[in-house]
Amino acid sequence: MRQIILDLLDFSRVGRFQEEPISFPLSGIVEEIRILQRNLIESKKAEVIAHDLPILTSYRTPVLQVFQNLISNGLKYSKTDIPPQIQITCQEQKDFWKFEIKDNGIGMEADSFEKIFVIFQRLHTQDQYGGSGIGLAIVKKIITNLGGKIWVESELGKGTSFHFTLPKNPKKNAKDLIG
Repeated sequence: MRQIILDLLDFSRVGRFQEEPISFPLSGIVEEIRILQRNLIESKKAEVIAHDLPILTSYRTPVLQVFQNLISNGLKYSKTDIPPQIQITCQEQKDFWKFEIKDNGIGMEADSFEKIFVIFQRLHTQDQYGGSGIGLAIVKKIITNLGGKIWVESELGKGTSFHFTLPKNPKKNAKDLIG
């Protein structure tokens, strides 16, 4: 019960960015996550692959949270018989960056694509995979508040690809971002 309350508190705080947009290398965010997740990455013999990521102008802490949640999901929902491989790519568009975080994990059926972004909705029992069912709801709320979009492609047994966009020029007034 305590964890649910803490998760709800986290969810309610999403969008209240306490910082100003700054420019930072996204490769640094990925490296920070590799360090934070080092034990899990090593125990699963996982690979987190990212090349040619941009210098992003945005709110660093929420962007870190988005990447942390999506990479963690790729590690968590991995197959037991093969090491997880998570690939992060980025394409530059006119007004935004388009990201893909792709894994080779257990995947999901198409009828779950919207459900996974709803707070406390889970596709698996707590015994199968830990967690509260709030991570992807937080990810969607952050991306939406930053002016982006998120969607998923997946096939059961074949992995999952999360696609999302972030604007090149974020809103500069944090009040505009409170969701």
